Amino acid sequence: MAAQRCARGSVWLLVILVWVGGEEPTRAQSSPSSSGASTTSFCAEAPDRSLDLRGLGLVYCTTQPVISGGLRGAHRSARPAFYGAVPAAWGGALLTEDAAVRAAAYRLTLTQGLTYGLVVGAKHAVGRARPYVHWPLEARADRHSPPAPGDAHLSFPSGHASLSAALVTSWGLSFPRWYVVAPGALWALGVALSRVHLGVHYPSDVLAGAVLGIGVGLLVHQLRHAVTPPPLRASSDASFGVPLFLQVRF
Repeated sequence: MAAQRCARGSVWLLVILVWVGGEEPTRAQSSPSSSGASTTSFCAEAPDRSLDLRGLGLVYCTTQPVISGGLRGAHRSARPAFYGAVPAAWGGALLTEDAAVRAAAYRLTLTQGLTYGLVVGAKHAVGRARPYVHWPLEARADRHSPPAPGDAHLSFPSGHASLSAALVTSWGLSFPRWYVVAPGALWALGVALSRVHLGVHYPSDVLAGAVLGIGVGLLVHQLRHAVTPPPLRASSDASFGVPLFLQVRF
């Protein structure tokens, strides 16, 4: 019961973050006039574009308020979730004194750390330019307004997509309930697409990031008995083996 209450609490925290995040509009990089001209130029039909560019145009150029507002909310909630997920998980473990929550918090910590390290290494190894470097579009994210010279070439893979997918995968595997998996997956998808909507990542960046984050989450969970110190293990961890089966219970 304590573990279920902790899992439900994490879902409510996620909902609050998305709702609050959607209240603050994302600032464009430059003046409205120049931004509009650049967006119009990029969003014009270009049948010879690659699949990656067509996907970028589809998400970046959307004018639906519901979609853009939802993506903006997901974007605003991302960093608070990245910084707060691990402390919140350990706080839940301390409050509930539940071994399963404690083990889940440890796996979440390990998953986030490994994912972040892999993302940073891959970004610097690949050095891919962000979309606004080579295409007539404006970066709508504050951090890229104006774009920092070094950060402008760290597009692949998307760190936001990686970390959101990793956190949701880790917590969802620890608590495979529909009210954990479904909202978490929807939030992670929104965070990933928001990076394309902001013009700071290509679809291939967020796809690669999501695959990386999910992969790390699955790997840590699969090897949880080997990588978790004995004092932090849940009593049921010893019975798990290979292969990994995920069963979502309703």
